[in-house]
Amino acid sequence: MEIPRMPCRYGSSPQHRIRVELIEADLEIGFTLTDLAASRSPDSSRLLAEAGHVLLDALARVNRLEPAEQKIFEPLIKELRRAIDLAGLQSGG
Repeated sequence: MEIPRMPCRYGSSPQHRIRVELIEADLEIGFTLTDLAASRSPDSSRLLAEAGHVLLDALARVNRLEPAEQKIFEPLIKELRRAIDLAGLQSGG
């Protein structure tokens, strides 16, 4: 018996959907870490370093997508990079 596949809003396979959802999660985590660092937390340096690692993970995942899909995430990647830079300036890091 064949199991019917659910339609996927991100593409044709569940694996692709998971890839996209992981990128979205990376970006959300990165922005959250950046916001925490910008609040002048005593752990700002560590939080910004973690946000940088999350950004690199997101970039690696985005680079595995098709070029047209990469362009969809490009503005968010740039915004996260900018937010990390600004939080570093605000926290003195």
